[in-house]
Amino acid sequence: MLPRTFNRYTGLLKPSIKWDPSRSAALQYSTIGMERKQRANENIQTMRRRLQYQMRKRGILETDLLLSTFASEHLHALSHEELTDLDSLLSNIDWDIFYWATKKTAPPESVENMLVFQKLRAHAAKRGNMIVRMPDLEDSEKQ
Repeated sequence: MLPRTFNRYTGLLKPSIKWDPSRSAALQYSTIGMERKQRANENIQTMRRRLQYQMRKRGILETDLLLSTFASEHLHALSHEELTDLDSLLSNIDWDIFYWATKKTAPPESVENMLVFQKLRAHAAKRGNMIVRMPDLEDSEKQ
């Protein structure tokens, strides 16, 4: 059993876990969910709609705005391979996706080599410092 210490902010006991600096190299890039669940019976239209929803409802506003405007402008024209890569990209942590797309941090090589990621990066660079709002779903579905 782990020794417990008192958390003065919550008033609860918490486990005492010491940070091991040798583990930090493994945390350099997020790899949460890079292998996505295979959806064998999903047609391309259903996949586009699912990805559109996932790109709008991330939880971090900056990433939501970046991905939803990208979806509105590009999702209808992406090939099945690009949609599959996009699905894999979306399995990463929101802040990682945002920082990679805006060139704040370097992405892993597997992400860097995705054609859809290059398009996302170009989209992010094009947006610049403009004020952006989330596009309406109707606008995205017309294309």
